[in-house]
Amino acid sequence: MKNIFGKERSLIFAGGVLVGTLGLSLLKSKTAKNFYVKTLAGGMKIRNDAQNLYETIREDAEDMCYEASKQALEEEKSCCCDSEK
Repeated sequence: MKNIFGKERSLIFAGGVLVGTLGLSLLKSKTAKNFYVKTLAGGMKIRNDAQNLYETIREDAEDMCYEASKQALEEEKSCCCDSEK
């Protein structure tokens, strides 16, 4: 009975070594490297686009806050001038 399990374990080990070797050769292949580079470049492009969008939104929000505070200050000045008359 132990002899059967010994062969089975040996086959599993040999299969693992074979899969590992094939996997390593696939990872090092030129096609896989091209795929990795294209995927990484696409991710970098998405990141840059997101950063640009964030900057645009932030600048627009700052502009709106500045205009709102300016308008509030003008309204406050006009209220004070009306009450003094």
